[in-house]
Amino acid sequence: MKNSYRRQQAPNCDARQQRGTARIAPVFAILLAVALGALAAPGSHPQDRDHDHFIFVSRERVARDFGGGNGGRPSPDAQCEEDSVAVGFHVQTGEYFNTAWLDCAHIDRDGRLGDDRRMTGRTGSPGGRPVHDALCPEHFALRGLRGRTGASIDEAVGQCSPLHEIAARVDNPRIEWTQPVMRPNPGGHPAEAACPMGSAVTGFRSTSGEYMDHLWIVCSELRAGDHNR
Repeated sequence: MKNSYRRQQAPNCDARQQRGTARIAPVFAILLAVALGALAAPGSHPQDRDHDHFIFVSRERVARDFGGGNGGRPSPDAQCEEDSVAVGFHVQTGEYFNTAWLDCAHIDRDGRLGDDRRMTGRTGSPGGRPVHDALCPEHFALRGLRGRTGASIDEAVGQCSPLHEIAARVDNPRIEWTQPVMRPNPGGHPAEAACPMGSAVTGFRSTSGEYMDHLWIVCSELRAGDHNR
């Protein structure tokens, strides 16, 4: 009789387990559907939100005076291409600064600086021999110069900041300095030129005769946009 009783009870236990499983399964199915729906929702993923925004360069340009002498004639500007910013510069020197030009990087649709670098044309007066390079760190853009000037340009050092911090108008963005470029036996007095907040260097402007007499930086505003606009 004991064996018969156990055989009768076993089916009841199995039935209770099956009913419990039947109750739990729909709950898991609902939770899974909610999770999948959240992942599929537009803009719900952090990476999706990052790609909804981009940075573009205003076509309006403003010059900031770095300094130098009063002689010479206007030279052609050294200008970055559309939607590009300067990430460094080069100077060819003899006894003085002769020509200067920029390295520019295109801003990709995701708001990052592209890997390709393109040089602008040169501004200044042909001459000199050594070429000096002054480059920003990776992901940084040029936003100003400091150095020394007198009757000409004696020294120039580039001021660089992260592209996104410039575009976001951070009050005190990180600053890194390029290598200094100096003419032989530099003199002059301290000089500095900085782009307005939210702007980066997109060009050089100069006057020159036998050598570069005067130098300006040309700045363009960086603006944040939305791909869906």
